[in-house]
Amino acid sequence: MTNKNDWTEWKGLSEAEAAERRVRYGANALPVPRHRLLKLIARQFRGIFNLMLLIAAGVTFSLGEPIDGAFILLFVFLGTALNVYQEHKSNQAADKLKAYLLSTITVMRDGLEKEVPTETLVPGDILKLESGDIVPADAIVRVARDLLVDETTFTGESIPVTKSAAASSAAASGKAPVAADGERLLQGIVIVRGNALAEITAIGQETQLAHIAATASTVQAESELVKSVDKISNFIMKVTLLTLGLVVVANILIEGQEADVTGLLIFAIALAVSAIPEALPLVLTFSLSRGALEFAKRDVIVKRLSAVQDLGSVNLLCTDKTGTITENHLVFNNLYPMDGSRYDPLVLARLAAINLHERIPEPFDHASDEALTHEQRQIVNRYSLVQEEAFDPALRSNGAVVKQSDGTTLHIRRGSPEYFFGEGLISHDAVADWLQSEEEKGHRVLGVSYDDGTGAHFGGFVSFVDRIKESTIATVAAAKQMNVAITVITGDALKVAEAVGREAGLVTESAEVTEAAAFLALPSAERKKRLSSIRVFARTTPEQKLEVIQLLKEQFTVGYLGEGINDAPALKAAHVSMVVQSAADVARETADIVLLQNDLRVIVEGIRFGRETHANTMKYIRATLISNFGNFYAVAIGSLFISFLPMLPKQLLLLNLLSDFPMMAIAFDRVPAQEVERPQRYDLHSLYIIFVTMGLVSTVFDFICFGLFYRISPAVLQTNWFIASVLTEILLMLSIRSLAPITKAGWPAPSIIILSVIAMVLAVGLPMIPATAAFFEFQTPTWAHLGVILGIAFAYLVVTELVKRPLSSFVKKK
Repeated sequence: MTNKNDWTEWKGLSEAEAAERRVRYGANALPVPRHRLLKLIARQFRGIFNLMLLIAAGVTFSLGEPIDGAFILLFVFLGTALNVYQEHKSNQAADKLKAYLLSTITVMRDGLEKEVPTETLVPGDILKLESGDIVPADAIVRVARDLLVDETTFTGESIPVTKSAAASSAAASGKAPVAADGERLLQGIVIVRGNALAEITAIGQETQLAHIAATASTVQAESELVKSVDKISNFIMKVTLLTLGLVVVANILIEGQEADVTGLLIFAIALAVSAIPEALPLVLTFSLSRGALEFAKRDVIVKRLSAVQDLGSVNLLCTDKTGTITENHLVFNNLYPMDGSRYDPLVLARLAAINLHERIPEPFDHASDEALTHEQRQIVNRYSLVQEEAFDPALRSNGAVVKQSDGTTLHIRRGSPEYFFGEGLISHDAVADWLQSEEEKGHRVLGVSYDDGTGAHFGGFVSFVDRIKESTIATVAAAKQMNVAITVITGDALKVAEAVGREAGLVTESAEVTEAAAFLALPSAERKKRLSSIRVFARTTPEQKLEVIQLLKEQFTVGYLGEGINDAPALKAAHVSMVVQSAADVARETADIVLLQNDLRVIVEGIRFGRETHANTMKYIRATLISNFGNFYAVAIGSLFISFLPMLPKQLLLLNLLSDFPMMAIAFDRVPAQEVERPQRYDLHSLYIIFVTMGLVSTVFDFICFGLFYRISPAVLQTNWFIASVLTEILLMLSIRSLAPITKAGWPAPSIIILSVIAMVLAVGLPMIPATAAFFEFQTPTWAHLGVILGIAFAYLVVTELVKRPLSSFVKKK
């Protein structure tokens, strides 16, 4: 079949052919993730932390200690279940947003128009497309009438482009359909004006949209949270295993044939568990879930739970300007009327789109219509459309022939100033000052001309502005206060982007603005030198977005807000990816966070939540590592010098349980403003110095307990040291929750205070209750011993506060 301009020549496939091709090519749909819930559960064990706990539980069960093993599994189950539940619910909410592609479309079948589900389309189908349709598959235009399309989701450009019919068909050549860009329609673009017949060339996974999705899947940014927790876990595992190996071997060498190897192994496992902060996954989940709930209150869906905390480490937020910095709504701003012109330029601009209400309006059309006065609207209503001329990208203009009721006919052209300079209708020098002034303010300018039968006359210029949001300046200021830089990556012209950047408070000098192509053409050393100072990348193509994001990641922790199909690779590459609700399917699938409202303020608030979450997580890690390793080394070393275990395995696990519950509540603790002013990261070097130094202090006080009680009896030492350990660990948590002096750190959250009091009461009360004392093999402490224990606990708090001060100065310098 040859290409025809007559629609009647295109009959389409027969129903039999379509059915045969459906079997051959499958459904027209993106691949749906299978077994997503199972994969979500498996992902919880990708890191080493939960695996360590499972191995410890397995060994404990195998050694005949089911109660000890059950304690370990309890923490694993609670942390994993809460994490899976939160992420599964988030994924379900995100699934409800999938309404991007049309569910049905008109095709030609057996020479007749037929409405069919988009999933049943096959290559070779002839689509009938009209204004407002979303193209459901890749296709080649066969017949076009004034066809104008919006390719924003692919190109990032908001200006519609024209499409024309291809010169030949697949049937005529016997080869796969091939066409130029101006003749192709990609899945997901919108028909703005006109209508067309288009032959489908690719469906489902073979479309350009699916290929971009595949590209995005190969670009995977690993969570900063996961990487940091894995580093801590690896360190704990190495130190624990090395120390336990030395302790077991040393005990066997000291005791010789009398050594109880099985008892030593059970003790070693319990000691290992005491060193592992087993509630860390649970604390993380509580903290992240709290952040996710705060997001939900602001119409934000968190798909990847760890993204809540990863936001806290973001120090560069990349975004487009349209809809985030600006309102994404053009408004009439100014006129340049031409002396001698019989018509107002705004009226001419509106007449160039006279059939506005019969199609999807372009931004300029809508803005022109809104700006008309009552008198101007009456003038426009006198005219009717005779002929419409589609936008010509080469001339950068469009036109219309309109006729008034009295017979007056006008031929109107509307377009960029360069078009009218080229036509010789106006001299550039005559309007240079006005145009430069408008451009520097970030305004978009359209020129208009008219021909009333006496030749073309220049009518003047009309300027429009996409105003920045009322909240933008305050949002930018809030971001600066938290040391978060904002970089705009846009397809708009350099001057327009610079003007918006200056108005928003992002740009103070022209050196902070560059075209992406010019920047990427610089030598590598020069790019690295300038990268941190660039606040606006203008004229950025979709291909350049990924390259820019990857360069920025070398110096910053990057959050990226996008929405288009071609944003998907850049979204995947960013440390934290965000999209708006109206984003393309692929972008939504890729993103960590979905915004139901396009508001940059929500993201800046999210960064603050992320930093609060990080701060609370660090409180738990500091407290538990110090106390756990203090006890760990005290028990390990003490076991070499006394003939009995200083604490029984079940007592060690009970100690962990009582001290961990108040610590888990730290996820809901208050965070001072000064702790969220800077990006949050896991400074592992400083963390190791803090917990080693403070851990040694804890070990010294443990040995004080040993010295006071071990000569009395094993049960007295085990009971009194258990009580002292619970009290000192809780006091340590209250002290170390802030590196500031405890008197200046502010009150803890009520839940922390309540759970701390309960834990302390249980630590003292359980050894005094006959049933629990017998089960855990405690001996009821005397009042004198309790007085000594309280004195030790108070002295420990004082020393901890004294040692903490120089350490806090060291951390601040870091």
